Amino acid sequence: MNNKVVLSPWLGCIADDYTGATDLASFLVASGLRTIQLNGLPEENEQIDLSAYDAIVIALKSRTCAVTKAVSDSIQSAEFLLQQGCQKFFFKYCSTFDSTQEGNIGPVIDELMNKLDVKSTVVCPALPVNGRTVYKGDLYVNGQPLHESPMKDHPLTPMGDSNLKRLLETQGSGSASVINLNVIEKGEQAIVEALENASQSAQYIVLDALITEHLTHISHSVKAFKLITGGSGLATDLAREFVDLGGSLDKNDKQSEQNVSPVLIFSGSCSAMTQIQVSEYKKDHPALQLNPIKIANGEQSIEDISQWMFDNIAQSPLIYASADAETVNLVHKELGKNEAAQLVEHTFCQLAEMAKERQVRNFIVAGGETSGAVVKALNIRGFEIGQSIVPSVPIVTTLEERPVSLALKSGNFGQQDFFSKAKRKMTCS
Repeated sequence: MNNKVVLSPWLGCIADDYTGATDLASFLVASGLRTIQLNGLPEENEQIDLSAYDAIVIALKSRTCAVTKAVSDSIQSAEFLLQQGCQKFFFKYCSTFDSTQEGNIGPVIDELMNKLDVKSTVVCPALPVNGRTVYKGDLYVNGQPLHESPMKDHPLTPMGDSNLKRLLETQGSGSASVINLNVIEKGEQAIVEALENASQSAQYIVLDALITEHLTHISHSVKAFKLITGGSGLATDLAREFVDLGGSLDKNDKQSEQNVSPVLIFSGSCSAMTQIQVSEYKKDHPALQLNPIKIANGEQSIEDISQWMFDNIAQSPLIYASADAETVNLVHKELGKNEAAQLVEHTFCQLAEMAKERQVRNFIVAGGETSGAVVKALNIRGFEIGQSIVPSVPIVTTLEERPVSLALKSGNFGQQDFFSKAKRKMTCS
């Protein structure tokens, strides 16, 4: 007899980019929650049975768009999740709090709080397994304050402040407080009491976390919050709340299917780690660098790039726009930031469509903006979440009759051999 309490779907998640969505989904799957990722909201005529899932993750491309659009898309997503019966909500943003002084994180949190009729929420971007920690309310990347890390040179969301309290109060309309490490280390009861006290006066409650154990304690302490916000690490063991409510967990023994289709790698990220990964992969594989200026003046045509791609497809080629900060700045000065980004994204989208038509079924994509563009170009509506290549980067498989497998990597995730490792896991080659 099946005594499973009907809670599904229980958790509704909104992620501000596609790599962040797969990052969060991988944590939820690992904890035992049956999870599906939807890429944007389903169309009216789409029939997707969501009742078999404990968690729904909606991937948006809202990290760098206009604040008004980010808010609108997020609220529409929340309304959809409410219609599905979700009881708890998670706004997922990057563990490096990628945004600008104007937003989009603070304004989206404010409007989600209004929509869900809550007075306060938690803010926990820490992800120690990938070097992101919070101490005294300041965000660190591999031991460096955020504003001194490579994130200070991000081409779209340069981070000039490490203090989450200041960032939130600048972007949002409320006040923030910080629960420091000494409280976190006292354990769950102390955290619950501190959260209850802080919620009396603060809209945003920032939590310190230096190790995964801290995140486990935090995830066990947020039952009173209908809305939680942060990085994927906050999902370390949200499943316990689900179990406490009467839910049962998945055994999570499913492995991603491998196939013999070639692997195509796109890299739009300009992060320091992705640049290292590109250099490493180029040593043994064909690679072609996109130059937005040459694309704009016709020196790099889509016909020439695609011909090169198909000539080298059997060797799993890499096509990349990754470049150092000096090169990126020169391109932006020549073309403008938005024009350069649009040229590169459009090129990746065209190449992805061509490759899928030629039966390429494995894609590795580095960079949140690039991942979102490629997924939209391929008209991929949803994913099943498979095994992780590295923490926060799972192999995802589309819901189509002839499925496509993808690895969507946030810029700074993975080690220097990430592309080769991902290729092996996808194809066993």
